[in-house]
Amino acid sequence: MRTSLPIRYLLFPFISIIATTVTLFGIRMAGLPPERAALAVGIRDPGLFRVLIYSLWAAVTAWALVRILRSEGVGLPDLGWRGKLSLEAVGLAALAAGAVAMLWPPFDAARQTLGIPLYWDPARRGFVQPASTLEFVWIVLAGLILVPPAEETMFRGYVLQALEGRIGRLRALLLHNLLFALYHGAIGPGLVLYIFFWSFFPALLYMRYRSVYPGILMHFLNNVWVDIAVPLLFLR
Repeated sequence: MRTSLPIRYLLFPFISIIATTVTLFGIRMAGLPPERAALAVGIRDPGLFRVLIYSLWAAVTAWALVRILRSEGVGLPDLGWRGKLSLEAVGLAALAAGAVAMLWPPFDAARQTLGIPLYWDPARRGFVQPASTLEFVWIVLAGLILVPPAEETMFRGYVLQALEGRIGRLRALLLHNLLFALYHGAIGPGLVLYIFFWSFFPALLYMRYRSVYPGILMHFLNNVWVDIAVPLLFLR
C-alpha cells in the first residue's frame, strides 16, 4: 500500500460539477428546457433531474480518476477500497449517519437566525422531491447506488489521503472539508456550511479504518434519510 498519493489531481472531482453544468446548459441551448427533458425520463422534480445528471457524471469522473491514478501505480486498495466492514465499523457508520441527522435541526435554526438562505433558489422546498414510483427508482440509482461510492472514492479515498500525506492530519481534514463543501456550492450557501461540518464524519471514519467502506455505508444511510425518508415524511 502506498504511503502518499500524487496531489496534482486535487481538483479533478470538480470536473463532475463542470460537466453537469455544461450538460444542463447544452440541453437548454438545444431548445429543450430541462423540465421537458426531465419529463422524458418520468421526472417532474427539476432538482431530481439535476441530481440524476450529476450522479452519472460523478460516477464517470470517479472512474476516470481511478484510471488515471492506476496509470501512476495507484490501485483501488490505495484509494481505500480495502479491508472489510467490521461490526464496529457498521455501528459507527450508523451512529455517524444518525449524528448528522441530529446536527441538522440546531444548524438549520442557527442558519435561519443569521439569515443565510439554504438554497440559491428560494422556492426550493427540499433537496429532492420524488413523488412517483419511477422518481423513487431514479433517486435510488442516483443517491444510493452511484453517489456514495463515487464521492467517497474521490474525496475520502483520494483528496483527504493526498492532503494528509502533505500537510498533516488536522489541516488535511479542514481543507478536505472545505473542498467537499465547495464541491456542493451550486446547491446553496446554507447547504455549503452544513456540508462542511457533515464532512467531518465520513472523513474521521476513513481516518479510523483506512477504508472507504464505512464512509460509503454512512453516506448511503444519510441519503436514505435525505432522499427518501424526508420527502415521504415531510414534503408531501
